[in-house]
Formats: sequence, structure tokens, C-alpha cells
Amino acid sequence: MSITLYVQRHGEVGNATLGTLTACGVATILPQIHTLEDRWRENAKGVSCIPAGTYRAVPHGWKTTEAVKFKKVWRLLDVPKRDAILIHAGNSDADTEGCILVGMKKAGDRIVESVKALDLLRQSIGEQSMTVVVRDYK
Repeated sequence: MSITLYVQRHGEVGNATLGTLTACGVATILPQIHTLEDRWRENAKGVSCIPAGTYRAVPHGWKTTEAVKFKKVWRLLDVPKRDAILIHAGNSDADTEGCILVGMKKAGDRIVESVKALDLLRQSIGEQSMTVVVRDYK
């Protein structure tokens, strides 16, 4: 069964774009997971959320021999004019660098319990490739 994650953006608060993540094709039902990205800044590398669209995501940092900053996460492929876009833990727009952060709760312009949310995704998805659909709030 193929896995698809849906990131539904809800709007911008401060310098952050907040949303929710749902999953299809996973064996376990996930609780609501919140997302945080940078505000839209014309797709500028490291400071903007990515364009809405459908992307392939692959495991990143699952091998112990990989020298990467973020371990056991997923990297989105073929993002227009961008690279190194990950789904990983973090709490505020200062942590994103253009990536998609996950958390269990939102608190103003932040998300919290990020490691817990990432661990749930690791348990549900594991070291698998998937499709990620990012939808704008507009």
C-alpha cells in the first residue's frame, strides 16, 4: 500500500505558516499532527515555505553511516528551485530553513511536542518513500 501525507496549510501567524498533516496508507491511525513552515517569501531558499504541490519524499538519515544533521526523517524531491527540504522536528520558524516541521500541538506561532510527532511518523511510516501533497489555504 502506498503512503500519502497531506499537509493542509491553514494560514500565516507571525513569520510562520501553520497547518495540519494527515496520512493515508499507514497501518495505524495517527492523531492530529500540526505543521509549521516559513511564510511564503517567493520560494526563496532557506526562508520560504515551498510551493503547494505533490512531491515524492524519500528516507533521509536512516543509515548509521550517513553523516547528516537530521536523522530518520524524509526529504522531498523535485521541489522547484529548491533542495534539502525535510520533514523534521522543530518548534518555530527559526527551526525550519524552508523545511516542514511537525508537532502535536500549536501554541500561537509555534508548535510543540515536535519530537513526539516525529516519533509517531517514524513508527507509522518507517524507512519508506511516500507522496507528500502540500495544499495552500487560499
